[in-house]
Amino acid sequence: MRGRREKRPVLYRLARFVVRTALKIFFQKIDLRHAGVVPDHGPVVFVANHPNSIMDALVLGAVVKRKVNYIAHAGLFRHPLMNWFLRSCGVIPVYRRQDDPDKMDQNVHAFRECTAVLERGETIGIFPEGTSDIVRKVKKIKTGAARIVLESEEKHDFRLGVKLIPVGLHFYSISHFRSRVLVNFGDPIDLAPYIEQYRKEGFEGVRALTDEIQRRLMELTVNIRNEELDTFVRDIEHIYRDELRTITKKGRELLDKAYREEFVISKAIAECVQYYHDHDPERLAAMQEEVQAYMRKLKKLHLRDAMLRESVSPKDIWRQAGRAYGLAVLGFLPALYGILNNFIPYRIAEICGRHFLYERTKILSALLIGGGLAFLLFYGLQTFLVTILTGPVIGSIYLVSLPASGFFALAYIHRMRELNKKISFSFFLYTNRPLIARMRRQRRILVNKLNQIRDEYLQIMQQNIQEGKGQWA
Repeated sequence: MRGRREKRPVLYRLARFVVRTALKIFFQKIDLRHAGVVPDHGPVVFVANHPNSIMDALVLGAVVKRKVNYIAHAGLFRHPLMNWFLRSCGVIPVYRRQDDPDKMDQNVHAFRECTAVLERGETIGIFPEGTSDIVRKVKKIKTGAARIVLESEEKHDFRLGVKLIPVGLHFYSISHFRSRVLVNFGDPIDLAPYIEQYRKEGFEGVRALTDEIQRRLMELTVNIRNEELDTFVRDIEHIYRDELRTITKKGRELLDKAYREEFVISKAIAECVQYYHDHDPERLAAMQEEVQAYMRKLKKLHLRDAMLRESVSPKDIWRQAGRAYGLAVLGFLPALYGILNNFIPYRIAEICGRHFLYERTKILSALLIGGGLAFLLFYGLQTFLVTILTGPVIGSIYLVSLPASGFFALAYIHRMRELNKKISFSFFLYTNRPLIARMRRQRRILVNKLNQIRDEYLQIMQQNIQEGKGQWA
């Protein structure tokens, strides 16, 4: 059974091809970590955190080469056409208590379908938190994933060989086109102790496995247990991330090459903040007030922290500006061409995103789906008109030029905005040198304090490891 070639319906392969193509355009990069843990065949259950609504399923399904049969809430199946499409792609409906409390008994059929999928040696994708949330915290997960695994194994005398693989999804931005996303695969969970407990104690084994899934997902994500600390953690990331990238490995066993990765740095900052919240809350509160005061001053002065990090003089900025504006003149016409041909669908995509301003977990999905449809419609219409007027050759060239010119225009606009901010800062620096000097001095004091906290924290973690204690001992 394990060596049998997995069947992937034509509709699923077509949908995956479209989604992969769209995601390659939509995201600047999809980073994968430890993707080699996914086996080429045999039953697998993926359990992932759920920060970004339907986008989570699209990303996971795009990077996993095998067919992923997702479990989704039954509300998505109400429309006949959507019901046919989702079921054709292997999606299994489940009823949530908050949606249909009177239909919870129908979930028996969902569990049977899940077992049948695993018996065929296929994979299942589950988001055990149940609902998506932008807060960087793994919510209390439900027992469904553990039940599916253990009950399916029980049916086959615990010889089915299911692999339970946790996956951490980390979106670097929840609302921007051409951002990045990380898919962080964890090692398969060893089911042996939970199978043994399930045999002896029944549902207690399910609870224990659920707790292990929760722990593993927390390890694979930036997990801020106290939600009120999230803004503080983001402020420290904003100020201190680049400082951490400069740390060398020498003399610091806990800092390796991966520590320079943005995700790993964010995770380390969150864990450090959580540690001091638990062990020295007064010191953390004092540090939080200093950071917030610094950020308030930046906002009041319309400055960015990156401006204070730079040591360039106004003269250097003007020299850079001269070269940049020279290149800008050369790129103006191609950028204008890209703007004129992509403005309307781009604006439609923005409007779709703003519609979900208060449901922020759906912004990226709205940008992808709404924007994707808008670009397809307008690209098709524009190309049709050009082809009618000039012929198929020019029409084909025009079609190829549309996305390329659109990306060029985006890069051009971003470059000009950054340049204008630098020029504005040079004027501000020239007329407010004493104020900038005070802000830089305040920033240095702040960074020195963060360095001290970092060094103390690393020593504590090192000591805990040497003594064989857990991280939060």
